[in-house]
Order: sequence, then structure tokens, then C-alpha cells
Amino acid sequence: MKKYHLSLLLIAFAFASSALAQSLFVPTRGSAAVAVIDPLTDQVLTQIPVGNYPIRLAMTPNRLKAFVSNGNDGTISVLDTVARTNTATIPVGSSPGESAITPDGARLFVVHQRGVNRTCPVDIIDTATNQVITTVFIPGHWDKDILFTPDGRSAYIANFSAGEVDVMDTTTYQVTTIPTGAGSRRLCISPAGDRVYVANNKARSVSAIDTATQQLIATIPVGQGPEGLGVAPNDEELWVTNQGDQTVSVIDTTTLTVIATIHTGDHPQRVVFTPNGAQAFVENGYADTVSVIDTASRTVIATLPTGHNPFEMLITPNGRKLYVANASDTTLTVIDIPSLTVSDTIANVGVHPFEVVVGP
Repeated sequence: MKKYHLSLLLIAFAFASSALAQSLFVPTRGSAAVAVIDPLTDQVLTQIPVGNYPIRLAMTPNRLKAFVSNGNDGTISVLDTVARTNTATIPVGSSPGESAITPDGARLFVVHQRGVNRTCPVDIIDTATNQVITTVFIPGHWDKDILFTPDGRSAYIANFSAGEVDVMDTTTYQVTTIPTGAGSRRLCISPAGDRVYVANNKARSVSAIDTATQQLIATIPVGQGPEGLGVAPNDEELWVTNQGDQTVSVIDTTTLTVIATIHTGDHPQRVVFTPNGAQAFVENGYADTVSVIDTASRTVIATLPTGHNPFEMLITPNGRKLYVANASDTTLTVIDIPSLTVSDTIANVGVHPFEVVVGP
């Protein structure tokens, strides 16, 4: 009887583990493919052919469908994430880049890194039919980032070439322009959704925008070449990587002032936090390392080796692993968070893996 119960427990555990397992999807720019990785074994399961120079991937909220921006093709590849197949190709404008899906999963918004006649297109695509609903043109010729407010009513777009943030009403597609600073490059939103922050890469500043009024409320001086942004889980601090200074600026989100500067490695690019907010990880693109920072003391407690040019990172939902996409080689670096050690290097992911997205 005990053996019978033990067998049932083992079977139940196996099913539970399988249900909790989630694959990882990695666009690889030089291989015209998206690699699918099993995070339980850290093995490449398959590579899905897509268009030329896949640069970004957006997943629907139910994670059953993914859309890949093919930067050199002017197309979007549509993936069935369960079957792991490419099911459709959507023609769009030149140089599609960052994209985001509305919180209800109904529409994909794609921004472009090349404009036409001093305007830059934003393509809005129906995620059910894979049809372009409309294209909205905003000023400038180079958009770098996009995100939605939690209610899905507004899309915020970092307009790099115009030095502004463009806010699009997702019902009417009307656009409001908020001047920020030169080289508006990366965006992040507070956990409550009440503020959007933008890194002004050429202006050595970060702008804070009130999402209720769509008004600029502060411009905060930081280091040289601000790039990555991350809001701590408790919403009390905003961390900004300064690529030209090899530093991270820590901003108090109440006073909107810099309260600490942390030295990291050469060309820090992204910052992510563990779910409990105890640690922050910063990629150093030119040093081929990741800095681990204790958020309470704001000190670097470890520097871990990666592949060449670590560019994007992902912490697994359980907070135990950090995956680093090494954008100038063919690998992912896997960091075990509890021990702060490199636990694996996943080889043959594809040429120039660019980001890591959790799938089903």
C-alpha cells in the first residue's frame, strides 16, 4: 500500500513539475530563427525559422502566440508557441523593431527604427487575424521602445530621433507628444502604472511622466548615456544604467532625485531585480560580465562572467535562474541566483541571441 501511495505521489509530482515548466524563446539575429529552450535541462529543443534579422519577440498574454520583428525583411513572423512552428508572415514597414501586445491580447503595436519622409510608422495588427488594422505615423525617423498602461488605454513610445515620448490613445489612435530629452531610448512603467520613465540617452537624464495627466513631472540628471531602466518591486527606487560612466544611478521615486551611484562594469546595459527585490543584476556589455548588487547596501557583491556582449536578461518566474543573451556570440549564460554562480552555458543557440522571453 505504501508503494502504491508513493507511486501516486511521484506521478503527481511529475505532472506538477511538467505543468510548471515553461519554455524560453530566443530570437537569434544572425540565424534567422527563434531558438526554443527547455529551462529544466537548459537544452535547445528546436529552432523555428523566421525572417531575416529577428530582433524582437512579443508574446500574447496566454503565451500561445508570438510575433517576431524581422528587422531586415520588413515583416513580422507569427509563431504557434505550442506547436513551435511559423504559421504566418505579416508585411509591415521597413526595419520593424520593438513591439508590444495590448493587455487584452487583441492587438500588436510595432514601432520602427527607420522612417519615411520625416515620419515613423507604428503598425497596429489584429492578433487573431494577423491583419494590419491601421498604421499611425508619428514625427521622426527612429523609434526605440513601446509599452502600454495596465488598462491598455495608452501606448507610450520612446521617440529617439525626436527627443520625445509619443502617447497614443489605443481607441482613437490620436497621439499626444511629450518633449523629454535628446535620444529618448528606453521606457519602464511603475508597478502601479501611474508613472512612465524614459531614459534620454543623449541628454544624460531620465524623464518621469504622470500617466493620469500625461504630463512631464520631472527631468532627473543622471550619468552619461543612460540606457536600461528598472523599478524596484517595492516601487521606491528607479535604477538607471549609464553606459558611458560604467555606473548605475539610483533614483528615489518619491523625491525624484538621485540618492546613490553604483560603479559596475564597462557599458552597463540592462538592470533586472529578483522578485523579492533583494538583488539587482546589471549586464556589462563591453566587459562580458554581470554585476550582482545587494539592493539594501547598494554594493556590488559579485561579478560573474558571461559570453560576448551580454545584452538582454530574464529572471525565471520562480526567481532561481537568470538567463543572459550574449548578443555577439551563440550562447546563453545561465546564472544560479541562490548561489550566485554560473551554472551553465547553453551553446549553439543561434548566431547573436538577442533576448529571452518566457513561453508556454
